Amino acid sequence: MEGPTKAEVRAARKWLAKRGVTVAEPRTLLALRLGARRGARPPGYWAWAVVLIVLVVLAGIALQFLALWLHTPLGSVLFVGNASGLLLVRSSVQRADRRAAAWLGDRRLDVPRPSWRKSLGGWYLASLVITFGGGALLAVVMCVTTSQWVWAVGWLALLTFGAAVVAVVLIGVLRRPVIAEDETSLVIDGVVRAEDPLLAMPALFSLPVLFDVLTSGSQPHEFTPWLVGYVILAYATMLIGLYTQYRRRKLPAGDYGTLAVAR
Repeated sequence: MEGPTKAEVRAARKWLAKRGVTVAEPRTLLALRLGARRGARPPGYWAWAVVLIVLVVLAGIALQFLALWLHTPLGSVLFVGNASGLLLVRSSVQRADRRAAAWLGDRRLDVPRPSWRKSLGGWYLASLVITFGGGALLAVVMCVTTSQWVWAVGWLALLTFGAAVVAVVLIGVLRRPVIAEDETSLVIDGVVRAEDPLLAMPALFSLPVLFDVLTSGSQPHEFTPWLVGYVILAYATMLIGLYTQYRRRKLPAGDYGTLAVAR
């Protein structure tokens, strides 16, 4: 099993520095896992990325026809772009974790993974429920009470697609085994397990509705205040969740790698 690339080592060093740890050379396991979370791409990434982008774009085009899409082109591009970017980042992180697990082999600590409640914060769950549950409820109400049911059905199809994309990311995070060899790497495993769900920020999938409201006006106008409030509430809870996670970024003392020499 090959070790981390130079790009992964540099990216892992930056990831640790953002959390108060300065090292000259991160430990191999940490470099393998953290590099991708700071933007480094593992070997063989781009070949898979091209295939994934093509599949997501084709899925977005198919969704347009199946849902009788009446939404703005900009909102459509944003939605498909968000789904593509999310799956690409998820793929990079997943490949990095698989390489780390393969490198660790039998030395991996045999500890149970934390419960989903410890991985998903309350504010994140609130944003998730508001974006997809609240959005679906609004769409159903519009279908029943207005004549613009086609728009509502199209939006409901969008939400279903977005929920499936987010579910792919979250299931991967929640079902992932612990990848650690000692107390320090166990701490890192807990940190990335709490931060990885933030790669899938559900509120981003509420934004195309706002483009309709501000540009095309194709939505049921009596529901405009509800739709604007829905987007604001989804984003507010997401931002609070991000801020809450940001306040917990400082890492405890531990063996993260070779210490940097002060000059």
